[in-house]
Amino acid sequence: MTNSKITERYGNLLKEEQLVTMDEKIMPNTFVLEAPEPFPGFFNYYSESPMDSKPLYIYLVVAQLYTLEQVTRARQNIKAYFPSDFHADAGTVTVYNKMYHVIRIRHLQKYDQIKDLQTAFMDEGIEFKRKPSKKIGAKGIIRLKKFFRLNEVGDGLYLDEVEKDHGYICLPRFVKWAEFEELTRKVKYNWSGSFFDAALGHFHHNFEIENMIRIYNPKIDLELLHKAKQKYLEQIK
Repeated sequence: MTNSKITERYGNLLKEEQLVTMDEKIMPNTFVLEAPEPFPGFFNYYSESPMDSKPLYIYLVVAQLYTLEQVTRARQNIKAYFPSDFHADAGTVTVYNKMYHVIRIRHLQKYDQIKDLQTAFMDEGIEFKRKPSKKIGAKGIIRLKKFFRLNEVGDGLYLDEVEKDHGYICLPRFVKWAEFEELTRKVKYNWSGSFFDAALGHFHHNFEIENMIRIYNPKIDLELLHKAKQKYLEQIK
């Protein structure tokens, strides 16, 4: 990795997560979803001790579509004084065949910060959706618009400079969600290495779209990325 190159990209991620409605540690009568296990099969993402648990992926459901510019400006203003170096990305969550606009929050230090962060976003003009009468406890499809800071470690291979244990492999063509699920099933069936979690996405680069798959593993390295890319390319027709 001595010839690595740092680059920043804008892009999208599409993934599936188990989501649950939050009832505590949030502003009254607001709609907030949590993904308590964002990487199925991997435990203790932040800590070996359950007592030290932190909010992993929090989705603040907003009342309307806010542009990436609006979310980014709000985040910049809030980060100037907020005590946690949180990340915030615009996106959507589709669950029970209904789509919600959300702000995805990561890297909060404790659950008690969620309510304060909601208040801060409200001060920036962001309105939240009221909590529905029916609680959610189901898998949802999440689509995120976000920025990436990447370390280019090979041909079409990247390690994330910000997000813990994330890497990316570029694909030769566009893959729809159903095909991605089938490809991932086949790759994992023929996989002999460390277990991984995958998500679908793309980068914008040089006025074009670069299709990719996000790979998560707590011990991700160049060898794992090479192997994952090889296995996916073997399955793509």
